[in-house]
Amino acid sequence: MLRPCSTHRGPPDARGALRARIAGFASGRDGATAVEFALVGLPFLCLVAAIIETALAFFAGQVLDNAVSSASRQLYTGQFQAARASDPPPPAGKSSQDVALQKFKEGLCNGRVTIFSCSALKIDVLAMSDSADFTPPSPIDAGSRSWRSSPTVFGTQYQNPGSNQIVIVQAAVEFPVFFGFLNPNTLANGKRVLQSTVAFRTEPFQ
Repeated sequence: MLRPCSTHRGPPDARGALRARIAGFASGRDGATAVEFALVGLPFLCLVAAIIETALAFFAGQVLDNAVSSASRQLYTGQFQAARASDPPPPAGKSSQDVALQKFKEGLCNGRVTIFSCSALKIDVLAMSDSADFTPPSPIDAGSRSWRSSPTVFGTQYQNPGSNQIVIVQAAVEFPVFFGFLNPNTLANGKRVLQSTVAFRTEPFQ
């Protein structure tokens, strides 16, 4: 009896197998998620970091506002001025205004949790007359993007407030940021400036 002969001879067609592999690769989706994340992951992480940084800066600014308001109350009631009357003579090279300004800064920072450097904090205390028409100058020189040096150096003025007198307290401090290009208040050194200003009339203390 004759048996049918097999038509299969040797290995499968190599070209057909290659075509099948190419077709499968074109329709495959393995690794697509990794590629998509690589495209959007870095911008997304940068956006999250910028949001967190902005939130921290706003929180630090709120802490500064609260600290300035709390410390200024000592000026408002005259307690700070009365305490300075019993201070010893200032050391050589410093004036009584320098000492008072330093003590006001210490009173602002002591016992308070801050996320900015109190050692870098700059403060001006200005006492105004009732007839004065005055707008506090910016602590920053817009041209050089640095601390103001004219007409007065910011952070060096303390004018002892008297009874029933208008007082302006300005405070500013550098705050490190990584996304400085997002903030118009960035100094030339890349740091942001946190500012706080309060104005009030002192009580008629004696």
